[in-house]
Amino acid sequence: MSSILPEDCLFNIFECLRNDFRSLNSCVRVNRIWNACVIPMLWSNPWVIEEINNKVKSQKGQVKLIDVFISALPQQSRSLLQQSELVLPTLSQPLIYNYVSFMRILNISYFEDSIWNWVTNQKIKSLKEFMQKVELVTLHLLQLILKDSKIRKFITYYVSCNKTTLLHLVNIITKTPEIGSCFSHLQEIECDSTIPIISEVFEMLIPHCKEFKRIVIKKYKDSKELANLITAQSNLQDVIIYHDNYNFLMELENQKVFEAIRVQSKSLVRLELCSFDFPIHVLGEFENLEELKLFRYGSVLTTQDNLISLSKISLKRLKKVSFYNWFLVHLGFFASFFEHTNEELREIIIGPSYSIVDRQNTGKLISSIGIHCPKLVTLEVPASPEDGQQVKNLLESCDKIEKIVIYNIKLNSPPARTGNLFVQEPEINSSQENFTKEPEQVKENLLQIFTNHFSPNLNSLSISGIGFPIKDIETFLEYRSSISRPILFYLTFGIDKKITNLLNKYKKKGILIEDEKYFSKKKPNTNKIR
Repeated sequence: MSSILPEDCLFNIFECLRNDFRSLNSCVRVNRIWNACVIPMLWSNPWVIEEINNKVKSQKGQVKLIDVFISALPQQSRSLLQQSELVLPTLSQPLIYNYVSFMRILNISYFEDSIWNWVTNQKIKSLKEFMQKVELVTLHLLQLILKDSKIRKFITYYVSCNKTTLLHLVNIITKTPEIGSCFSHLQEIECDSTIPIISEVFEMLIPHCKEFKRIVIKKYKDSKELANLITAQSNLQDVIIYHDNYNFLMELENQKVFEAIRVQSKSLVRLELCSFDFPIHVLGEFENLEELKLFRYGSVLTTQDNLISLSKISLKRLKKVSFYNWFLVHLGFFASFFEHTNEELREIIIGPSYSIVDRQNTGKLISSIGIHCPKLVTLEVPASPEDGQQVKNLLESCDKIEKIVIYNIKLNSPPARTGNLFVQEPEINSSQENFTKEPEQVKENLLQIFTNHFSPNLNSLSISGIGFPIKDIETFLEYRSSISRPILFYLTFGIDKKITNLLNKYKKKGILIEDEKYFSKKKPNTNKIR
């Protein structure tokens, strides 16, 4: 059967298993054709051995990896290593493939760790000698990688800065520019821009890298070199920048990197920024965005006037949006923002915040989402116990919705969700307690609405800060049981022993699920509904 399938078909099949390394390792052993198809995939990212949970096994895997790379070195390099009294590996048979040529991901941090673990197994007399041998092995292997591979993704973090790999990298390519062609097809860089030598790395990459699709900066420091690297790209699509010291950077508007991002605004599909402040109207320039995430946006100086332009911005292609922990949140502006998204949104997250100035507008926000986002799949929003009609309308118009997270806007401190099925009731003061009781004029509370107005695809529901009678909880779960529809169900308020026993009962029946992976393995039956 395997010999009948053409290699192109096999490649497409194995591509679906690209991140399933255990299955790929099994495929290697089937026959020569499968082996030749799978080996390049396995060796495109040889650093995945670092993901093994067992530290000892991980270190052994790193040593074996360096053994293979050293065996691939030219004889001149191997001789130099032997002259330094390093014991080189002796393989039982010659290497079948040039494994280094398959490498597409260069992870500097894991590369360094692997070499350190390999040299640790040698007989070293002193720390000085150890460091010399580490540097020698690093230099020769780095030259091999730069000569033989075509890197698509480059990763380095701050833990690398006390080692010499990045310095060697810059020196090698500076002295021999043609070796830099290994980065000519680089599509993604993920790094820490606070590393002291990283600016030299950015500058070294600029002449060779014009095809970046994705830039991820985990720790941000503004620099003209990073700005120039961003500006040099011809079709940049994803920019993700996390700044972890907000007090240091009060405004992004005057930062070189942000201006470079604006230059790329027409090509960007995904923009994710954390702990930045900039004029909100600038978002209108990113007209092709499909995914927007702003974490901890704004500052203590942010005012309502600074945010009003959000209600006028039109992002017609937007599919995912997250506004999380802003310094100032205005629900009315968000409601207007969703009116201009061309009904393409699949995911909306407006996370808990202490700085919501118009808490009375939760109904307006939910109504706007229900009207303008019919393709919605995931929703996280603040709500009031009185927003039942708006939630009902949303369930009727958004029939594709799978996951809903609601937290009570009338609690000053929304409880955080955990990975557990149940969490303890949050502490509230006497002024908050009145808000959490079900209003007498409400005919259906929120849980009754999710029971009586069933959305066919809903498989995850979380409600924080609102208590419900045990009979309504049981009715909801019994209905899910009657239609054989398991659900991830979180309640984070008013949980007592009776409710805990009830929830455990339906957990044993398989109606309450704790792992979201359940739904990726088993598609719910959407035919058996009311």
